[in-house]
Amino acid sequence: MNQDEFNKVEAPAIEQLQQLGWSYLPGAELSPDTSNERSYFRDVVLTQRLSAAIKRINPWISDENCRKVMREITHPIVATQTEANHKLYQTLVNYQSVEQDLGKGRKGQTVKIIDFDHPENNEYLCTNQFKIEGVNQNIIPDIILFVNGLPIAVIECKSPYITNPSAEGINQLRRYANLRFPHEDEGAEKLFWYNQLMVTTARDAAKVGTISSSAQYYADWKDAYPFTDTELADGDINPQQRLIAGLFSRENFLDIIQNFIP
Repeated sequence: MNQDEFNKVEAPAIEQLQQLGWSYLPGAELSPDTSNERSYFRDVVLTQRLSAAIKRINPWISDENCRKVMREITHPIVATQTEANHKLYQTLVNYQSVEQDLGKGRKGQTVKIIDFDHPENNEYLCTNQFKIEGVNQNIIPDIILFVNGLPIAVIECKSPYITNPSAEGINQLRRYANLRFPHEDEGAEKLFWYNQLMVTTARDAAKVGTISSSAQYYADWKDAYPFTDTELADGDINPQQRLIAGLFSRENFLDIIQNFIP
């Protein structure tokens, strides 16, 4: 991360996310060296936040069933990254089921991981420079967005002064996700088990894709709804501001995850 990337791209992105209602903590404060948020650098889920969210959204759940749901989320039985991503997406959107007696006999109960009906009932956290241990090397994505402790989106920031920042950003995201040369294990696939959106931005160019997107399918975000361009920047808006407003306003973000992720 050079100073141009931080001052012109990363810092404004974090500031805008905070204006949209996302809490912010520097990655160093979520490190196993300095906090109890995670035990190892290879951990990508903030388990205490996830547990608290499950209990808040499903106040009836027993501790035993909460632990069961947590384990299925953090240790899914899967063979590939694609399978993990699909399975965890289905868990987020279609929910989880556990057996529990709520007073009328033991039967299946629905556990919500994200409360799509009441967006304010979820926890939204963004962090930057969050170090993750991969198989062969560490990765440090610029910005990660967590909902209820799950890393749902990654934003890679590039200097607006390099020749092709979007291509550079997409290449970096694909490296992080180990999509370029899977046999080389150059990334940290576990982060992308949970990922729904991958963004590259350089202030004047911002594009979004998913884990299944090749570079040519990353797209601009053209509408700042629920905001207008004038509301955001008095009409002098850049593509990064428009994308962050349109994608990461909390209600929009949940709507996109629930209804528009293929």
